[in-house]
Amino acid sequence: MKLNALIKLGITAAILASCGSDDNEEVMNPNPGTGGGLVPSLEVPATYVFERNGESTVNFSGQTLRLAQGAQILKDLTNFDARSIEIQAAFAGDFGADSDLTDSKNVKGKTAESLDIFRDTDRNVVDALRDPVVNFFDSLIADQGSELLEAFNSAGDVPAATPGQVGVLVSANSSARYVNAKGIENNQYFNKGLIGAFTLDQVINDYLSLVTQATPEQLAAHEAETPRNDTSVDTQLEHFWDEAYGYVYGASDADVLDNPNSRHLTNENSAVNDAFLYKYVQRVNKDADFNTIGDEVFEAFKTGRAALVANDYEVVSEQANIIRELLSEVIAIRAVFYLQQGKVKARNNATVEDGSAFHDLSEGIGFVYSLQFTQDPTTGKPYFTVTEVEEFLEELESGNGFWKYTDATNTELDRISEAIASKFDFTVAQAAK
Repeated sequence: MKLNALIKLGITAAILASCGSDDNEEVMNPNPGTGGGLVPSLEVPATYVFERNGESTVNFSGQTLRLAQGAQILKDLTNFDARSIEIQAAFAGDFGADSDLTDSKNVKGKTAESLDIFRDTDRNVVDALRDPVVNFFDSLIADQGSELLEAFNSAGDVPAATPGQVGVLVSANSSARYVNAKGIENNQYFNKGLIGAFTLDQVINDYLSLVTQATPEQLAAHEAETPRNDTSVDTQLEHFWDEAYGYVYGASDADVLDNPNSRHLTNENSAVNDAFLYKYVQRVNKDADFNTIGDEVFEAFKTGRAALVANDYEVVSEQANIIRELLSEVIAIRAVFYLQQGKVKARNNATVEDGSAFHDLSEGIGFVYSLQFTQDPTTGKPYFTVTEVEEFLEELESGNGFWKYTDATNTELDRISEAIASKFDFTVAQAAK
């Protein structure tokens, strides 16, 4: 149920005179909700702290857990004591009986299952849409196990990677990069692809949409401030919004496990433990061309949550669209950045030998995969279709894969970068820095 449906229900928000955090003036709501009459203007807090009757209404513990599970899976993908069957079990939530990470909550269950892309009109998951994505990540785990971890364990000395040959790229001053026959680091492909299929998809295509497309029953319960269950103080819609927030910020600083009201990190020296979406919001934010994006995303989350408390659904929808646009742009910027960095490095034999060129390209191809989970708020659809993304991937993996980019006459990376940037308000040169 989109915003126009909410208007028909007569529960759209007030047209507010001010959104300032210090203005508590009441203004008339021309389309009152069930409360009717006067509603207060928005009070947007400095940090993501929301309370009711002295108790916090913020809860994203499930997101923090899944981000921690994802981080452990990434470590396992380069652990030579691990096996693909064990990593696939961890993907589904089983890290072993002695692990604090083992839980019914898991990364796989929240991969490619969003309301906007993978569900039908009755909100049931469409397996034909979801299965290819989940199978893709399972196959990366299997390939990493069979082609790299298990093969290297049995082979003794790891062979040097060459075109068409699984192996290692390493120098005295760099980390070892274990690549497949195409020169791709499967663990990086997995990580950056999962940023889109897991965290981004959950934020912009699922939980924000569960708020902006709330059912009449959910809206009525929210306006009545009915707790979502017997032990909570938050409403279901508040929780949906917090879950979207949690997939961005749920692992962003060390005290988040004990303090769900995590602060937003604006200092570049702050510890960022996240291995997924927020890490790259911060990376993009350090670029002078995009150095407001971190604050803009955070302000949109806070403002949207404050608007939800005030039953201002128009502002909620506006802020959700800001988040969709900005986070989609982060994915596109990083895709172009890594393709361009990899292009330059691939033409330098030293950076091919030490693996840094293919490392960047592996991150780039993962972010390219993630483009299919973006959302253009003007259309409600991804900026790139599945077919468009598949064509990019086929081009990147064709022939000898990344090895072909050692040829300075190859223009594929520039063409793909330009195609990505053309959908957004930035240039290849801006993203490439």
